This record gives sequence, C-alpha cells and structure tokens, in this order.
Amino acid sequence: MRLFKSLLIALLLSIWLTTPAQAGEAVLKHFVSGSYPQLLEKHTGRPVMLVIWATTCSTCMKKMPMLNKLKEDQPDVKIILLSVDELADTKQVQTILTRHGLTDLENWIFADENAQRLRYEIDPQWFGELPRTYFLDSKHQREGISGALSYEDYQAIFYALAN
Repeated sequence: MRLFKSLLIALLLSIWLTTPAQAGEAVLKHFVSGSYPQLLEKHTGRPVMLVIWATTCSTCMKKMPMLNKLKEDQPDVKIILLSVDELADTKQVQTILTRHGLTDLENWIFADENAQRLRYEIDPQWFGELPRTYFLDSKHQREGISGALSYEDYQAIFYALAN
C-alpha cells in the first residue's frame, strides 16, 4: 500500500511538473447571433486572424502549439480563437487553451443552439469544415481558408495583409 501511495505521488508530481504554468484560465466570450459584426467593429483598422476550431478536430489540436508561436511572432496581427464546441464543453476548451498558452488571446465559444445560423452569419459559404481560418486586412477585406496551414503559409498571408 505504501509503495502504491509513493508511486501515485510521484506520478502526480511528474504530471504537475511537466504541465506548463499559465497566467490563468481562458475567458470565453459567448458567440451568439450578432457577435460577428461586433467582433469586427471592435478591431477596426487592424489586421485580424480568426481561427475557428473544435476540441473534436484532431487537426485543430495539432496546430495549437503553432498558434502560440504565431502569437509571439506576429504581435501586429490580432489573433482571435472561436471554438464551435457547445457551452457544456467550456471546461475542456479552457483546459486546451491553457495547456497551449493561448489564454491571453481573445477567445470565444459558440453559445447558441443553432450553430448553423452562427456559421452562416460568419460566412454563408462556410459549411462547418474545420479548421477554418479567416484573414482580414485592416479594412476587414477577408479571405477564408479551410484546412491546415503551415507556419510558412501563415507568414506569407500575414506579409500580404501588412502590404
């Protein structure tokens, strides 16, 4: 029994030591009907990257560390994350954002049962494929791309947004 307790303590300690410390829990704004134009208005005159993701999207999960790197490398671009998970998944979404050091970004979560309506308000041509990224220049002319992008793809798009 004593060996079991020692092993359990060692396991918990190793998990705690290998989990990166973060500033705090992610604040998730509720994305409802009408949120998209408000989001854009708040960032008028500034390039924006809106990353739409879900906890069930394996490609999205693989790209989270790269989003942290982009956040550090591109301070002039406002990066906004929008989870299409349900409100009931808030804790899981917060855990993922914390684990990847993305709590200091502007984070949203779908908060309306009619996800199709929310997707349509963002882009009538988007049918829910993930990941989905929108790049908006300072005048909010946008380009939407579905699927995974490489770090180099992001850099090239950011360069185009700035020029």
